Parts: sequence; C-alpha cells; structure tokens
Amino acid sequence: MAFLIFDFDGTIADTLEAIVRITNRIAPEYGYSPTTPEKLSYYQSLSTQEMLKQSEIPLFRLPFLLRRVRREMGTELETVSVATELIPTLQELVDRGHHLMIMSSNSRNNIERFLTRHSIRELFSSVQGGVGLLSKSRVLKRIVQRGGLDFSQVIYVGDETRDVDASNQVGILMAAVSWGFSSREALADQDPAFLIDHPRQLIGAAQTLVNPSWVRKDYRPVSTVAAWPQRSL
Repeated sequence: MAFLIFDFDGTIADTLEAIVRITNRIAPEYGYSPTTPEKLSYYQSLSTQEMLKQSEIPLFRLPFLLRRVRREMGTELETVSVATELIPTLQELVDRGHHLMIMSSNSRNNIERFLTRHSIRELFSSVQGGVGLLSKSRVLKRIVQRGGLDFSQVIYVGDETRDVDASNQVGILMAAVSWGFSSREALADQDPAFLIDHPRQLIGAAQTLVNPSWVRKDYRPVSTVAAWPQRSL
C-alpha cells in the first residue's frame, strides 16, 4: 500500500489559466507587468528558484500576493476543471488500497469546494491547505512523521520544480506530472523518481512500491523506483 500526497493547482485542478487571469488582473496593484504567453512559456522552463530570482515582485511581498490569489481563486473555481483523465486514475488508486491526500498552497476552503463540486472529495483522506510558497518540505515531513508513515512508501505528486525540491529535502519519492505548470524539460532536469506524462502512470508508480517487479506496460512510469537514491533521515 502506498500513500500518495497530491499537490492541487496544476496537478489535480487545471488552474493555470485562472491563475494567469487573476495575476494579470491585480498586476497594477502589486507593481509587476502582466504575463504574456511568451513570458509564461519562459517561466515554465525555469526552476522555481530561477523564476523567483527574475520575479518583479520582492520576495517579502510574495506571501501577500499568494494570499490574494487564493482569495480571488474562490471566484474562479467554476471555470476550473479536473486534469484530463485524472478522476478514473484516482478512483483506481483508492480501489487498489492506496491512500490519497492533498497538500497545497491553495486554501483548504477552495480545495474542498472544488473536490465536492467534482464529486471526488471522498477519494482523499485529508486536505492540507494554505502551505507557504517555500514551506512544502517542512509540511511534507510533518505529515509523514505525524502519520507514522514509512518514508519509503510515500509518493509526493506535483507539477512544479519546487515540489521536486521539497520531496528531495524530505527523502520521499517524487512523481512529477508534466501536465501542470513546469515544463517537462524543467522537471526532468530535477531528476524526479517518476516523470509522469499520463495519469495512469501514477498507478504504476504506486504499484512498484507494493511490488517492485510489477511491470504492466500500460502503467509503467518513465523512470523507475530502482533508479532513485534512497535517503535515510
């Protein structure tokens, strides 16, 4: 049995267009220039640290901007869909006995509303929202330790390079999905344990923790657990 901790924005919810609309709408108030398609594509090719270095917003103002985006997202949720073909995968993961939860920078209220609207709330054992922009590693470690989980049986599923960084810091496996914010190339550069191009590959990732010899071709992830350098904490 694996324990999968999911990011929300870009991983479960296809919120990219909504976030761009929100950040462009409030750009004059926060003193940065709106995001063009060209700029967005460029940012998606960068690591989170590189993107922050090039940001027009001072680092100390980012938490205030993040809270504003969370609040504004509440009015945009009706326009947001679940990532393509993800729901059947989530259901199959649960049917196979794996446990799912969510940990995200978005607010718990937004996440709960979204999950309920799409009738998938019961698939997740818990929701942890409001995580700081660069606080994911600390929260991940707390979740694993307080839950009494085996670090080797936990997979963090996310779409940004900062998600890979967080999993590396904690010493848990990372399944980086290519349908979210960071480009596939940017994620590959961070060398996650699994690089996921289709939701069903998550089933293969989870099953390899239960049975390392499990090799069904249609579920096999791009990378394999065997290639991952295990850490001790």
